[in-house]
Amino acid sequence: MTRPRALGCALLVATATLPAVPAAAAGAEILPHRAVYEMELDQAEGRSNIADVEGFMMFEWRDSCDGWSITQKMAMTVYYSTGESTDFGWTLNSWEAKNGLKYGFFVRRMQDGQEQEALRGSAELQGPGQAGAAHYTEPERREVELPAGTLFPTAHTIKVLELAEAGEHLFWSEVFDGSDEQGLFGVGVIMGKRTDAPTDEKTPKDLAGVPSWRLGLAFFPHGSKELEPEHEQNLRLYRNGVAEDLVLQYGDFAVRTILKQLEKLPPPGC
Repeated sequence: MTRPRALGCALLVATATLPAVPAAAAGAEILPHRAVYEMELDQAEGRSNIADVEGFMMFEWRDSCDGWSITQKMAMTVYYSTGESTDFGWTLNSWEAKNGLKYGFFVRRMQDGQEQEALRGSAELQGPGQAGAAHYTEPERREVELPAGTLFPTAHTIKVLELAEAGEHLFWSEVFDGSDEQGLFGVGVIMGKRTDAPTDEKTPKDLAGVPSWRLGLAFFPHGSKELEPEHEQNLRLYRNGVAEDLVLQYGDFAVRTILKQLEKLPPPGC
């Protein structure tokens, strides 16, 4: 099964020469928050033999004074038409400097209650828009070169928000998140028109009246010449960094997430 990439974030998601986001801009609009999502089957092709999907995802974006601390957790059960089922899960803990130049990560993947993979390391860019390197310490020590213009996940998400606000509709960048052995991938983003959230009682108070954009993200392995992406995501991203209605494409089936809980996190007290 194709592995999903992180939400900015991490996302979730720049041409290769765009500078990193300065600290002042990075903190201007972001709402430190914890969001909990319910997962369900969106669609499945007959050949997949998938009958249903259920699960949850938690995304936490916390201000840690000089950086952003991100925690993501996902647990999903896939039910097959044969009557069998498989449990998948992963966690990502990361820290990213607000100047976009340093990044640390720890990723764990689980299947049917057993750990399948663990990756740990850090990465650093030489300066805004410059090259850098990632240093893995687990499962083994090794180094991955990062080309000029590489963005880390939070800087990438913030850049997408800035461009969407400016009325741009297309964006490309290399992004490093450490989520696999290479950790580096190309991301193409299509940004829809701005939409303001309603202010009725059904809208979470931290989203009421907040502008958002529908995004389509296509992920490609670094250096790939393929026209078809390895993985795709579709979501609504609010100007304060909250993501909603995320659809994850897994090849011959797709999973939809529904925002069930949104909690504003307290300031760090720096």
